[in-house]
Amino acid sequence: VLCWMLAWKSKSKDRIMITHNISKQVHLAAAPSPRSCDTFVFVGATSPGAPGTLFGKNSDRPSEENHEVIRIPSSHYDEGSSVECTFISIPQARDTLDCILSKPCWMWGCEMGANSFGVVGGNEAVNTLLADKLLSLDGSPTKCLLGMDLLRLSLERGKSSKHALDTCIELLEEYGQGGPCCKEDSDWTYENAFLFADAKEAYILETAGISHWAWERLNAGEYRNISNGISIRSNWGAISKDIQSICKEKGWWDGTSKFDWKHAVCAGGRAHSNLEACGREAAGKVHLETIAKKSKTLQSPPNARWYVEQMALILRDEDSGICFRDLMGFCSTGSQISWLPTSSDVDDSHFFTAASDPILAKYKHFTFADTIRSERDDNGSNELWNIWRSAALQRLHVRSSTLEMLSSFEDDALAELEMKRKNTQNKSLSFAEAIRKEIDLLKRNEQILL
Repeated sequence: VLCWMLAWKSKSKDRIMITHNISKQVHLAAAPSPRSCDTFVFVGATSPGAPGTLFGKNSDRPSEENHEVIRIPSSHYDEGSSVECTFISIPQARDTLDCILSKPCWMWGCEMGANSFGVVGGNEAVNTLLADKLLSLDGSPTKCLLGMDLLRLSLERGKSSKHALDTCIELLEEYGQGGPCCKEDSDWTYENAFLFADAKEAYILETAGISHWAWERLNAGEYRNISNGISIRSNWGAISKDIQSICKEKGWWDGTSKFDWKHAVCAGGRAHSNLEACGREAAGKVHLETIAKKSKTLQSPPNARWYVEQMALILRDEDSGICFRDLMGFCSTGSQISWLPTSSDVDDSHFFTAASDPILAKYKHFTFADTIRSERDDNGSNELWNIWRSAALQRLHVRSSTLEMLSSFEDDALAELEMKRKNTQNKSLSFAEAIRKEIDLLKRNEQILL
């Protein structure tokens, strides 16, 4: 495996990170196969019953790292204002968009999210042969914009998936990516891949080093997934201006054949390299292919709810590693599903677990019609996340009656998709109320009374 994620393993001699040896010579430590985030999109699902885009992501992070779902209202800023990201400040946009973000509590950026203009996005850790450029001379990560910062900035500013893509590239080139990606591990850093989507199209953006990139466009009827590995080949839509000359100089590209992004920045142009999808990436591809085939063979055209339910099954697939359940290492600390209808008469729908382990925790429904309660509202997600985490650490048993009740809550949330028109009266519960309802149920459960 040539493109490995720089994963985190707690207190282990074989920690995977960009590191440096005693003589200060920078190198990449050997790494096993990655086990982390998976992001999916099915663009413009073209069934007559449900035209729209389906998006889903599991955020796999260190299991003890609190994850929250916050609402950031749209804002207007004075000229010359700055925004304090995780490690650096940059000029703020004059106007930012209303966003819902799923993120580790300690950082400014997000793992995944959506904005009120119908754009969704997620980011992933990747690794290329230019990864050592993320390090300072002493071997520590250079503090720039985290990939999660880039994602949030793109969602706050991008009014379409292409606009979000262009924003991300502009910021990447101007400020670069990098910095410690874990509060408890200052050595863990990585390059990033992004998936941006709206109701009509989607874009995969993959990065290398501090500021190099390539993107691929997905049109209506196409589907794609990314899983911690470089995946764009010769089908890129655009690439950073100097990457071909760099690869030619390093002997990673012959300068005459069609430029294969993955073959160059991951395999160094080596012949006979096995660059086909494997592991979680291959499993995810099969899942999306299955959805596409099923949607054409059902007796009745599938509706939006059917597509969202299919994505939930993917994100709960533990056998493939897409759903990752580990008490002390990595786990799926948050999960998002979004449905973006092509019709302007229907609300975008977003579903978040607001808790780790999507197999047990259920999806709660969010729309931007929900009332904004405060400037930075976590919707009760911190409390819910901690309840589920505490229960997992104590290996507490959740009664079957409680699980059935939680499943009924999710059914109610999915039923909202069947309401065709935009109408704030349609939703029986706001996102915050749905979280509170789950918290109250868990606290009533005798074996999870925390």
